[in-house]
Parts: sequence; C-alpha cells; structure tokens
Amino acid sequence: MLTVTDEPPYGSSPDDELKDLDDRLKAAEARQRKTVDHGAEVGANQGYLALGELVGGIGGGLGLGWLVDTYLLGSKPWGMIAGALLGMVAAVYLIVKRGQSAS
Repeated sequence: MLTVTDEPPYGSSPDDELKDLDDRLKAAEARQRKTVDHGAEVGANQGYLALGELVGGIGGGLGLGWLVDTYLLGSKPWGMIAGALLGMVAAVYLIVKRGQSAS
C-alpha cells in the first residue's frame, strides 16, 4: 500500500524525492477526480430556500393579519388579506435580492 507523507524518507536521493513528489501529486489528482459536481444540488437548495421564504412570508403575514384582526382592529378579513399580500411582497423582494447577489 502506498503511503503519502509530507516529507521524503531520510537519506533518500533526489530521484527518490522526485518520485515521492510525483506519487503525492498523483494521489492528490485522484482525490480531486473523485469529487462530485454538486451544481444540481446547489440549484435545488436555492429553490428550496426561495420556496421557504415564500411560504414563510405568506404564513407570517397571515398570522400578523389575524392578530391585527382579532386583537387590534376587529376588521375581520381585511387584516389577513393585507398581511398575506404584504408577506408575499416581502418574500418576493427577498427572493429577488438573493438571486441578484448570487449572480
């Protein structure tokens, strides 16, 4: 089994040192080739983030609208409608902002 160390063995010749360096380089290249391209996963993660922001914005707006309707103003459906719309606008703003910073 080939063991890769940072330093060549003590008392080795320059040819042995070059061979050891070549072996380490080949091992590093082999490790790099084994890495998987995660480009599709990154795109899926960004999509899930956008979906979470959208659902969270609308849900948070609905919740705040319900609180306004129930405890503050008593204007039954209008607080929830306004909250949902404001939450959606805020979520779309955050999604667009994240998309612009990514590119």
